Amino acid sequence: MGIRLENPQVLAAAADDPLVNILSAPGSGKTTVAAERFGYLHHKDPGGRRGVIGLSFNRTAVGELRSRIAARWGRPALVFPNLVTTFDDFHVRTMKHLLRLGLLKWPNGHHEVDVIDDYSSKSGYQWIAVKGWLRIASCKLDGTVWSDSVRAKRSTYGFGRAGDHRTVLEAGCISHDDVRHILNTVLGLNGAQDAIDDWMVKNYRHIIVDEIYDADELDLHVASRAATLGIGVTVVGDPWQALYDWRGATPAKVKSNLQDKHEFTNFHQPKSFRFKSEQMRELTDRLRHGKPVDLLPIASDAVDIALARRWAELWKVGDNILPLAFRSGFTSEIDAVLCLLLDIATGSGIGLPAFGRQNAVIRLGMTDEVLEDFRDVILRPALEELVGDVPADAVLERLRLRMEGAGRRRPRRAADESVRHGELDLLRARLKRRDLIPGLTVHQAKGREWDRVGVALNSEQERMLNEGLRELEPEHCVLYVALTRAKYTCGSLRSPHELDLTGATS
Repeated sequence: MGIRLENPQVLAAAADDPLVNILSAPGSGKTTVAAERFGYLHHKDPGGRRGVIGLSFNRTAVGELRSRIAARWGRPALVFPNLVTTFDDFHVRTMKHLLRLGLLKWPNGHHEVDVIDDYSSKSGYQWIAVKGWLRIASCKLDGTVWSDSVRAKRSTYGFGRAGDHRTVLEAGCISHDDVRHILNTVLGLNGAQDAIDDWMVKNYRHIIVDEIYDADELDLHVASRAATLGIGVTVVGDPWQALYDWRGATPAKVKSNLQDKHEFTNFHQPKSFRFKSEQMRELTDRLRHGKPVDLLPIASDAVDIALARRWAELWKVGDNILPLAFRSGFTSEIDAVLCLLLDIATGSGIGLPAFGRQNAVIRLGMTDEVLEDFRDVILRPALEELVGDVPADAVLERLRLRMEGAGRRRPRRAADESVRHGELDLLRARLKRRDLIPGLTVHQAKGREWDRVGVALNSEQERMLNEGLRELEPEHCVLYVALTRAKYTCGSLRSPHELDLTGATS
């Protein structure tokens, strides 16, 4: 059975212009249009030697685009020479092409390399403070890969010592971030860009970039270079939903580095199929026009999902909200343990894994088999103690003793141990409820929708709403995405005490 498209969607999907810019409002069917365009371009030359490539920025988005294409056009549309993958994977393919040509040389003479998400499983991986020295991969004038150092622009995890980083590189292993660092360096060497150009022209006739405003400068360089070479380029996105500046995205440069350099044909998709109520239609209209917004207060038991800028904010606005994390990163081994403790609670309470679960497993040096035993012997008794009202400090101490008794290293006390006690008390309150809903950060919620959404606003965000939002402002985009996830109702989450004072009801 075919799908029915609105006229603006049809015009965008079937455009014969070589350079197409599709501007999509929230809920306007962005992925549907991208899948339609992919199939249309495929069938323009189904037996051709050059393929259509679809690129996005995370595996979830790529998986969704693949499934839409397969459902609409059949699996043959996804086979060679066509490709749907992440930008990270595309950069790996580019790097390996240069390695095969000998334009890139690996230490110890490796011709094949293992690319991993990050170095969290490697010795020497540590917390790097802002302006601390961070090791990154680079390459010398002859193309040889080596370990360079830079000042960290923000606090992060990574290698601080050259020896630790060199050991990993010399073993033929590299992270996706370091692949990008290498490509940014190698592009300036003689012959590298020409080799990449030849490879792209030989293999691809059109590139579709989903969520273009999440692109960093290297990603934008790929799209711009393709346009220069006569390869068709379609970019899809919304400048109001650019979230990943912290990950290196450069949304403001989409115009200067891509759209100002090439003549794109614009196709607007203004109609949202998400919003089912007048409140949501009016709210979104006011947000996009920079008008002040007074968001209605709402109780946590009146929503399906709770969203916030940071995890900590989600723990303060209702005991029925179970956030997927206490924090984004681990500053101690005990943080990894508490992440796995929370993972049991989120799995049984709301059917979702805790955020950072895999990093916690790696941090503790576990296999899946060891993890199962660790959960049963070490963690589940701690949850039972919380339900039994054992004080948080005693729960944490008993957990450490069980780890030591099981032959594992006893985690050291964190510098701010009392904060962990508070987190356990917050989890305790959730363990005693049966009406739990998930709590997510806005970054986990992007691209998703629910009937009723509650957003935990801080004072700075309330000020932004009072003054009106602006596109491409990083924190304004975060707030905009949060407030446009609901189909029917979006409100400002308040603690029960605040709701009593305002007279708001659930």
